[in-house]
Amino acid sequence: MLALIRRHARAHGLTVRELAGRGKGSHRLYALEDATGSEVARFGLTGHARDLSWTVMEHLEDGLAHLFGQKWTESR
Repeated sequence: MLALIRRHARAHGLTVRELAGRGKGSHRLYALEDATGSEVARFGLTGHARDLSWTVMEHLEDGLAHLFGQKWTESR
């Protein structure tokens, strides 16, 4: 999922940055920043390589839709 978000971010002129010292355990928080370094969105993911539940995937898709468009996870 992080790779997909990074791809879409690059295509929209954004950068993904992990927020150091944030999150709990294997959970990590990330910020999407524009070219000026301003944060435009935040999202969280787990650091373990397990399949994402559909609810987490749906929340990510909805939460970043204002940047990438509706159903952005389905486009390739």
